[in-house]
Amino acid sequence: MEGSLLIILVLLVTNSIQGLEATTSQDEKSMVKNQLHLINKPSIKSFMTKHGDIVDCVDINKQFAFDHPLLQNHSIQVCLLFAIYFDYHYWSIKAMKPNFMVSEQTTSTRRSSTTLTPSQVLPKHMRCPRGSVPIRRIQEEDLAMQKFSPLFGMKFSTTNFTKSVSLNANDLLPGHQIATLVVATKNLGANGVINVWNPEVTQDQLTVASVFVASDDVSGVNGVSAGWVVNPSVFGQNNTRFYAYWTKDSGKNTGCYDGLCPGFVQVSQKVTPGLALQPVSTYQGEQRFINISIKQELKTKNWWLFFGDEGVGYWPKELFGTLGDGATRAGWGGEIYTSPKEAAPGMGSGHFPEEGPNKACVIYGLSLVGTEKPPAEEDLKMGVSKPDCYKVKYGGDSGGQFGHFMLFGGPPNCKSIT
Repeated sequence: MEGSLLIILVLLVTNSIQGLEATTSQDEKSMVKNQLHLINKPSIKSFMTKHGDIVDCVDINKQFAFDHPLLQNHSIQVCLLFAIYFDYHYWSIKAMKPNFMVSEQTTSTRRSSTTLTPSQVLPKHMRCPRGSVPIRRIQEEDLAMQKFSPLFGMKFSTTNFTKSVSLNANDLLPGHQIATLVVATKNLGANGVINVWNPEVTQDQLTVASVFVASDDVSGVNGVSAGWVVNPSVFGQNNTRFYAYWTKDSGKNTGCYDGLCPGFVQVSQKVTPGLALQPVSTYQGEQRFINISIKQELKTKNWWLFFGDEGVGYWPKELFGTLGDGATRAGWGGEIYTSPKEAAPGMGSGHFPEEGPNKACVIYGLSLVGTEKPPAEEDLKMGVSKPDCYKVKYGGDSGGQFGHFMLFGGPPNCKSIT
């Protein structure tokens, strides 16, 4: 009898636990569903790319960016004045033409055959109606991207920098490693023509190549970065993707990738963050690039993201603290993330910079906005967290339209990380 009662008690407890787990699972699914409903605004029209991404055409005035409490009364800054006809009414958009400081530098590669254009990222037949903008639809797996903060060298101090810096664990988030070139100079933006590769990573890893600008305040790092990323846990594939990221406090409570949180204002009808970049470079073969610029507009102090000559959108100054008054440093290079249980992924092309262009990942056209000259070599500092695994090298001035350049990267499976 006692044995029977014990069995019944065990069954009751087991069923209760299973019921609790089922309820928790349902609650989590409900939360995810509500979050996706909040992020993905109603679309006027939608497309599906060959990579399986859904691109929604969203009313430019109703995009997720304006859910941010600091942007409730924000006036959209666009390059051209236009009115849109939607729902039987004309909606006027207050247009403010961006005004950027122009220096003697140029980041144009004039190599259209190797520099990816917006139409190669989002084909011309996938164009949104006037008054709407293309935004990649966020899926459930995309929400996993929230755990990754690509501080990408933004975090470590540039005070009393030596020529090369080996970073310690306090300078980085757990699992992250970087190889970057940083300049501690006041600026209004940075440019770089980034070599596009597709290094192999596992499901819970990522590898990044970027341009960034940053400053500091009591909250932490104010920064924005953009470039390419490979992260299959988010996108479900190992495709190389165009990405953008921002934070006001070192990624602790603010900021996100692409459109995962309110903040980035999409204005381009030609390209949007999150889409796949193809074709990519091949070892000793054809090289592919994306021309990335981050610039602060002089009047509004908004931070604009450019893909080539196309103004993709901007981060309003209201999102930031000290970054609203300009950046105090900028940088270029790579970052990886891996769990301690896994072999480390490759960075860049998966080869060390000593191998040179066409083999290692290169960033040409290193330049700052708001300065008359490229960064002086003596001001460029190398920030490397695991020198045995990933390296960075300043290449000097290559001349012509390619200008100053750097190389970075390293092979996968480095033993020093684990």
